[in-house]
Amino acid sequence: MGPLRRRGGVHRRRQGRPSGHTARSCRGLTWRHSVGIRSWFGGGKPESKQSGAKAKEQEYTIDDLIVLERYDEAADRLKTKLKINPQDLHSHLKLAEVYAQLRQFDKAVDEFGFVADEYAQDGFHDKGIALLSKAQKLAPLDQSIRFKIERIQRDKSMEHVRSYALEGLRQAGGTQAGSSAVELKRLWHNLTGTAVVQRLSGDQLKRLFSCMQLVRLEPETLIAEEGSQEAFLLLLVTGTAEGFVRDGGRNTVIRSFTSGDIIGEMPLLERGSWPVCYRALDQVTALRLTREGLEQALVGNPDPRGFLEVLREQHNDRDVAATLRRYRAS
Repeated sequence: MGPLRRRGGVHRRRQGRPSGHTARSCRGLTWRHSVGIRSWFGGGKPESKQSGAKAKEQEYTIDDLIVLERYDEAADRLKTKLKINPQDLHSHLKLAEVYAQLRQFDKAVDEFGFVADEYAQDGFHDKGIALLSKAQKLAPLDQSIRFKIERIQRDKSMEHVRSYALEGLRQAGGTQAGSSAVELKRLWHNLTGTAVVQRLSGDQLKRLFSCMQLVRLEPETLIAEEGSQEAFLLLLVTGTAEGFVRDGGRNTVIRSFTSGDIIGEMPLLERGSWPVCYRALDQVTALRLTREGLEQALVGNPDPRGFLEVLREQHNDRDVAATLRRYRAS
């Protein structure tokens, strides 16, 4: 048996250790002091305050707002973004979807239509048609959407004609006329809706344009004199021309012509004469076809009769001659 403990003493195995109560008190004291020290140096913030600060600092993206169905806020953010960059098509599409969710269908249709037109102008006809189909579901009674779809479908069907026509315009313009590739595309854009382009195939357009000469006329330039048998016709591309007669020292306008109109079919195709005087009213760009060019276009032509019919079907000279007869008879 080991040595007896003194009364009130501590066993050797417990020497240097605090009693249970003392240990618990020290642990509590140590924790409180550590918290106080952390608080003094900026640490140990309460958890609730930390989470509140994080929530306040958090910034939702537009996509987050859409997912959270906070559509009004998303629309405001998108409109602000589009004020800075109006051509941001991606933002226009998002805004269209947001308007649809807000049941503001008229605004959604406008946004879809804007992006569809931009896509179509860039050659993405299928994407444009798909967007207009979405818009049509939102406004099934809006006939203008159907017309836009049909227009883009026509543009798409003419896409294969475009390369042929541009090649023909390139030959018509040539380097002597100072026509750049961009300008030729602009000329083609002005011609796409004309009867000549709508009626002739790509090969026939190339054949026609390549046999024509691109001309630019200044305002007041005289194109032809009344009674002249100079054999040529003009296909107007841009600008305005007018037919007039000299009557008692003044000019009386019989009729005006603009993009897509053909004048001169009587002297060229019917061996007649110019029914009135013609002049450029403003800056005019036109394609000129002479007898030599016509003969070249008809050589080896698979459908010469149809080709000539398209050139004469407007009958503008004949109509002007009839108007002139009525005017002089009055």
